[in-house]
Formats: sequence, C-alpha cells, structure tokens
Amino acid sequence: MIKKYFIVALAALMTNLSVLASVPLERGTALSVRVTSRITSKNEGSPSAIVENDVKSKDGEVLIKRGTPVQLQIDRKKARGCGKPGYVTVKCVSTNAVDGQNITLEGNISDEGNPKKGLSVGLGVGLGLTFLPGVGFAFLAIKGEQAVVESNTVIPTVFVMNDYLIEL
Repeated sequence: MIKKYFIVALAALMTNLSVLASVPLERGTALSVRVTSRITSKNEGSPSAIVENDVKSKDGEVLIKRGTPVQLQIDRKKARGCGKPGYVTVKCVSTNAVDGQNITLEGNISDEGNPKKGLSVGLGVGLGLTFLPGVGFAFLAIKGEQAVVESNTVIPTVFVMNDYLIEL
C-alpha cells in the first residue's frame, strides 16, 4: 500500500519537474531577422535568412539561438513593359526554438523598383507619332527597374505568432 503511494507521489513530482523546465515564449515576442542572400524581383533562387540576435526569456534563458535559419516566403513580380517596375516581398514564415519546436513568425520587408513609365510612354508615343512611326512604339517595351532586397538587410520587426512552451 505504501509502495503505491510512493509511486504516485514520485510520478506527480516528475510531472511537476517537467513543467518547471518549460519556459514560455509568448505571442508578440519581437526578434530581428537578417537576410543572408540577395533577393530580386527577377531571380527565382532560394533565399536564406537567420535570426539576428538570441531571443531570451524574462529570466535570461535562450529560447531561439542567434544564427538559427528562418524559412522565407517570397512574392515577386518582374518588371514589365511600359515602364512598370518589379516588386518583391520577403515574408518570414518560421524558425526553430532550442528544443526543436517550429515557431511560426509574422513580419516582412518589401521593395519596389523605380518606374520608367514616363520615359517609356513619352518616347514611344512621341517618337511613334512624329519621327519614327514604325520604330517609336518599340519604346513602349522599356521596362521599369527590378526590385532588390540586398544581402545583410535586417528585418527589424518580426513577431512570434503563437504562445509556446520551450523545453530547456
């Protein structure tokens, strides 16, 4: 009989110890992400990013280590004719905590190239109607500039999307 109580008490104690070893990572916790490869609206490569600084709990325990890879989602549109510029949006999707949990993130950065609409339409219509009727309209094919997010760009406002318990 005493043996049963001892086993139950020991199991309860073990359960409590595992709860004490968990540290909360709260929704809305901010972190910075560094883009480690150049991203343009033109290329289709696989860009990469890392966590810029350690994410720590209120007690100073590291929950997400500096240098942990961050998964990205890229939305891009190439520059088009009539001077329309390209654009690119880099969205932070997730990273991993020190215990291996997948941590969902929210935050992005975007860029748009310079438009050349005035140049394209001005040359195309102006020269097309006056001096070079057959060739002038080819200037309408002038594209705007591509958008670029340079390597080592820091995305300063990235947030944790949900509440997590991190096992240390």
